[in-house]
Amino acid sequence: MTAELRYANVTEFWYRFAGKEIPRQLDLLYDWFPVFTVAEDESDGETKIPPYFDEALCVIHAVRYHGRLYSGADEIIAQLCGRLIGSAKGNREKQRKNAVLMQKRIVRYFSQHYDAIEFLINHTAARMCELEDDALNELLDALLDYTVDLAKAREEMSDTEKDGEPFPMDDEIFDTVVYNAAYQLNLCTFEGLARGYFWLLLGGLLRNEAGRLTRRFDSSFIEVNRMPSEEESLLSKLDYLFNPEDYEYVFSGDDFSQRFPDIIWKCDRCGDTLNEQTGFDDHLEYWQCRRCGWINPLSVEYIHDSAEDAMNGRGACAEDKFSDAIERRKKELEEQ
Repeated sequence: MTAELRYANVTEFWYRFAGKEIPRQLDLLYDWFPVFTVAEDESDGETKIPPYFDEALCVIHAVRYHGRLYSGADEIIAQLCGRLIGSAKGNREKQRKNAVLMQKRIVRYFSQHYDAIEFLINHTAARMCELEDDALNELLDALLDYTVDLAKAREEMSDTEKDGEPFPMDDEIFDTVVYNAAYQLNLCTFEGLARGYFWLLLGGLLRNEAGRLTRRFDSSFIEVNRMPSEEESLLSKLDYLFNPEDYEYVFSGDDFSQRFPDIIWKCDRCGDTLNEQTGFDDHLEYWQCRRCGWINPLSVEYIHDSAEDAMNGRGACAEDKFSDAIERRKKELEEQ
């Protein structure tokens, strides 16, 4: 079966390794995005009260009946939920539009309340704590494979197939969501697993609307560490992420007056760009930030592919590879 970035597909991984049955539509939305998709109304738990969609607030209201959110076989709610989780069939345009309105409302709230995202990440982490260690490791491996399968499936899709999806995703947003998830998963930490899974849930539920949130978790490459012949595809980016030892460091500039050409230095305390500070010289062993006074070491082991790598202590630059990249670039310029 072709891999698809669908909310229901992403959640299925957790329930499989937890050994639990995947919940029905309303409970499935509430399980991972409580409050933001379904408002749980008060009830005695024994009375069947039909759910309804509040068009003004763009949220589904439902009550508990014998421990589960009651759907009452409501066709409108079923179609709306089905579009959000990616299981609905047929052409119910009104419910598709309502689902889009819900997606927009959720993203608007996240954009204004960053703590809401942190709440959901912590909520995802709490769900991960329900799994045994072996199940966590198996889940991590399965999700890493899933990101590659998603990239392969996306590459094989025609533009017509992409445009024909219920909620089409721009290639850039799709790539960013999947790559950021893969990056976090590839850290092979509990926090990385929770954040990576959350990214896949977010992309599966919000689709194109997720693009308004991606800058908060940007983990993209910088060009100095890319092969000149490397393709700009998501598969290529994932291959570099998972197999960095197979790639050479490449320098594309021509300014060799610096000790570390093309490297942007950031203060480890305040994040200010050191290169832009008066008198900065990367030939020095240390540089005191003129903004906050922090002493920053200037050496190759503090160079990373991205700010995200630096923050996570991943993929420090190898001195021999960096030096080799500079020398190869010098020879290229001499031959021109």
